[in-house]
Amino acid sequence: MSSRAPNINRSRIHEEMVQRLAMQKLPDTDRTLFPTIRELLCFAALLGYSEKRRIPLDRDKGVEDISYQQFERGDAEDLIYLIALAETKDPEVLKDGEESRCAEIFEEYANGGLQILREAMLRGGGEYPDRDILELLKERGYLNTDEKEPDLSGIKF
Repeated sequence: MSSRAPNINRSRIHEEMVQRLAMQKLPDTDRTLFPTIRELLCFAALLGYSEKRRIPLDRDKGVEDISYQQFERGDAEDLIYLIALAETKDPEVLKDGEESRCAEIFEEYANGGLQILREAMLRGGGEYPDRDILELLKERGYLNTDEKEPDLSGIKF
């Protein structure tokens, strides 16, 4: 995106959960579930897109933003474009001047994904959000649920 790229917004409705998943340590560990809010939003946007849950941000409830510069590191910026292209199926969305449109699509899918995560944590009790999210991913068929041991014979280190 160009230097005109907008900051990426998220709804304040989910802020407590966002802070918990990206800032607070998991119970009995010294790590967070997501290393940064950026990674959490990318995960949520992919989940929202996959589940066809695109929810506009309710700006009356408030928004928090992340500097677009945070998304220029690694592949996060590419993900914004990829989701916008997949949603619109229009390569014109990749042209200069369309940055706000791409950001809005990303934000809305991230908002939908955050809602899905919130629902999963409410169902699971929320004490162990990592377990709640893994259970969600299993339920939705994103993780292989075979209980048998994988065949490691072809793997060499």
